[in-house]
Parts: sequence; structure tokens; C-alpha cells
Amino acid sequence: MAAPHLTRRDLNRATLARQGLLEPFDAPDLASAVERAGALQAQHPDWPAFALRTRLAPGVEVDLAAARHERTIVRASLMRITVHVVSAADFWPLSVMTLRYRRDQFKAFFKVDPETSPLGRRLSAAQPVVLDAMRRGPLAIHQIEALLEAEVGRTRIPANRALWRHFSGTVPLVHVPYEGEGYGRSRYQAAVEWLPPDRQLDEVAAARHAAERYLAAFGPASIDDFGAYMGRGKGMPALRAGIRSLGDRLVTLRDEDGRELLDLADAPRPAADRPAPARLLARWDSLLLAYGTRDRTRVLSDEHRSTVITRNGDVLPTFLIDGFVAGTWLPRLADDGHASAELRPFGRLRRADRDALEAEAARLVATLPRGAFSRYPGTD
Repeated sequence: MAAPHLTRRDLNRATLARQGLLEPFDAPDLASAVERAGALQAQHPDWPAFALRTRLAPGVEVDLAAARHERTIVRASLMRITVHVVSAADFWPLSVMTLRYRRDQFKAFFKVDPETSPLGRRLSAAQPVVLDAMRRGPLAIHQIEALLEAEVGRTRIPANRALWRHFSGTVPLVHVPYEGEGYGRSRYQAAVEWLPPDRQLDEVAAARHAAERYLAAFGPASIDDFGAYMGRGKGMPALRAGIRSLGDRLVTLRDEDGRELLDLADAPRPAADRPAPARLLARWDSLLLAYGTRDRTRVLSDEHRSTVITRNGDVLPTFLIDGFVAGTWLPRLADDGHASAELRPFGRLRRADRDALEAEAARLVATLPRGAFSRYPGTD
């Protein structure tokens, strides 16, 4: 029997249903809610809690800092070598899969293998000094580089932060929460000390876990979409093996162009005419980055992609009308401390939609830490 074809609206509603953007997540705790979302993009530590609040019912407490201190949630560089917030249960499978990309990045920059080359062996030999220091407390990047430089010498190290790129590309790390943490001010701890793994994972088992989490949060999607989400590179064979290892839990579908999509057989795929409420999305919201460029049209049209995703890779806060990105918004802070959202629609907004967005803004924007009210490239 031919695989069913899904329209763009079918895909839109299926994705919104997984993301808690049709009905709020009904999750027993924050770690479970983060798992339902797949992961929260988290370059700026002030935004993941907002991304989660827009997916939860009003009044649900969202204290990601406490959850990170309790180690049920972790902030780390993972998919696409960018910072994400994930559950503790998801960290090690995702780390196993993305460590390959970090090593590949080092090799691409410096044209040497990070483990077997003379440079790689020299840098690896210096790592115990840093790891020992980390047992006494988390370290910032400049502290890690200083310790490594003292071991291997300044003059023999190439440019472009080879010390940090090698260390972070070969040692799984977590961003440790602390008072004053902010954008560009992370402190790091070895993941094996912060969150010891409870079992050994090979690449296929890790890829299967990652694939199941990805499809549950973002499906239906293609294998290429999954690869784009994770980071592609030389790990694609393992990703393909992982997603195919789900076996009869998978269902094969097709989009309007006939492209093969995979999904979990029991995942929700609501009707295309299902009403979708107006929603505010966070800066760098994972919903907009979970697919290859071609398939982002399920939420973001090609026409407006360059407005939302700027030349320097920033992803602006956006809002959804009828399930699709209909504009961007900026958090604004008045002199009297009142927080609001400045809506920048792509076209004319109906009064009912504007009222709904302003109600969401009243609920959510005041929860943003003051660090989130900063300038946005290309918006002024």
C-alpha cells in the first residue's frame, strides 16, 4: 500500500501537537517537559525557560536553574555543536552522537586528527591537569586554556582557539549553573563528574535513543532532517542505522513532493483543520531549527526565513498565527520596569490575533530575566 501523503498543514499540526503548541504539555516534571520538547536551544541561558513556558499551562512553575542544580536537566553543547538544555536521561545518548561532530570540527579547522596526530596526542596528554582542577570547581574557557597552555607551551599551538576546541571536542562537558551566569559567561565541568553515566552506549544504541526522541518531538521527518538536526557529518551512517533500528515502531509517510518521511506509529497526527492558538516563540526556538532548510516551511515560509534567521545565525523571537510564523517580536523594558512585546508582523494582524498575542505577552514576557532585553542584530 502506498505511503500516505501529508500536506504542509498536516505536517504543521503534527509538529505543533508534539511541541505543546496546540495543547500545553501535561508533564509530571520539568525534565519530562523538556523531553517532550526534544531539547531547548540555549545559546543564551535566559531563553530556554521562556521556550518551555510557552508550551506549558499557565501557572506551572518553571525553575530550570533549580532543575539544573538538581541535575535532572543539563545545559551542554550538543546538536550542531550548539548549546541546548536536555534532560539528564537524554544527555549521554546525545553526547555520544555529537562527540563525533566536535572531533570532526577540530579536524576541519586544523587538518589533523584530534587523537592520533602529534598535536592531538600532546593536547590529550595535557587534559588530566584540567580535569583535576575541575574536580575542585568549574572553570571558564580562559582558565581551561591557561592550564593547557602551561602544559604544552604557547608557541607550538595553532591559532583559532585550538586549546579550547580540542578540549571541548574530546571531553564531554556541561555548563554548570552559578549566580551571574549569562551569555558568554559559562563555567564548565567534566560531564562524567557532574552526571556519571549509568551504562555504556554504543553509537547505534545512542542513535536509536536520539531518533526516538527526535521523532516524538518533531516528526514526521526525513532521515536528512534528523541529520540536519544532529549535525550531519560522518555520523550519518550511525544516525540512519539508529532510526531504522526502531523497526516496526516506525511508519512511512510522504510529503506533498513525494519525499519519504518517517514517524513513530503511535505519535499524534491531528487533522489539518485543527485550530492552532496564537503563540509567542523564544529566541532560537528549536521548532525553527529542527529540520533541513527545505522542510522548515511546515512552520516558517521561505519568503520570511532571512528575516527570522539573520546573517550572523541569530534566530529572532517569533510568533505563530494559525500555526505558522507570522512575524517577529522583541522584548521591551520600559523605564518603569514594565515588560512588553513589540510585535513586528509580516502583514496585517487581525484584532483577535493581536489581542491573543498581547495576552500571551502579558503572561510570559515579564518572566524573562533582564539579560534577555538586549539588542538584536539587524532589528533596529
